[in-house]
Amino acid sequence: MALNGKYVKIDRIIEGVFRDYGWTHEVEWINIAEWLGEFMDLVASPSQYISRNTDGNEEIGNPCPIIIKDYRGKLPNDMLYIVQARDSKSKAPMRHTTDNFHKGAEKAEANIPDSTTSLPIDSPLIESQSALKDNCATTLTYSVNDCYIFTNFKAGSVDLSYMAFPVDLDGMPMIPDDIKYIQGAKAYVAEKIGQKLWIQGKMTADKFQYLQTQRDWYMGAATTAAAMPSVDQMESWKNAFVRLIPNLHQHATGFKYMGDPSAQYTHNSIT
Repeated sequence: MALNGKYVKIDRIIEGVFRDYGWTHEVEWINIAEWLGEFMDLVASPSQYISRNTDGNEEIGNPCPIIIKDYRGKLPNDMLYIVQARDSKSKAPMRHTTDNFHKGAEKAEANIPDSTTSLPIDSPLIESQSALKDNCATTLTYSVNDCYIFTNFKAGSVDLSYMAFPVDLDGMPMIPDDIKYIQGAKAYVAEKIGQKLWIQGKMTADKFQYLQTQRDWYMGAATTAAAMPSVDQMESWKNAFVRLIPNLHQHATGFKYMGDPSAQYTHNSIT
């Protein structure tokens, strides 16, 4: 069964751990929050995170478009990883740069001589000259580093589609509302508590091994639950792959039409 898009708060996990495992000593809640974050990172399924866009929709918590000044802009604080980027004004897609010396396109083109310029026959600029002059210099590119996005245009704004970690109003991590995820989260936290007790000589090896077995089992179950697609998702996947003629330019439209069924016509088709 696919994830339903709902989440449960950390309180339910904490209550379940103490209820099911019978711990009688105190455990810092901040440690449990950290362990739950580790649990989500280890499962590492895209479907467990929240999809966000920098469209400025405050009602659903989306930030505003990223303002680019002097070739860079600040990335959203809650971003885990980027899905896709595009120019806000033209809606033209951006791609991650392959340039090890990433800089503005106009600067890069200025450094390439005109075709009339005489160059040595073995100069690497001969090959790069045609690549840049053949409209490649206008390709919008970016790189990310140190909480900033760096673009090859000096000023503007960027729309970003990215994945964010689910948190509640208090900033605490939330877990997908799925029994396998909930059991996996409880088992992971219980194993972490048991590890401390075992190292301190307060738990026997066989009991700690039981906690490890429970963790491994339920973490595997959570990973499988996150990987299961719904019927509607499978329909989109089927449409994307069952094509006579593949569309190699889906990135340009943000993959908007990737799940549409392919329609092929012949000269004898009846319209």
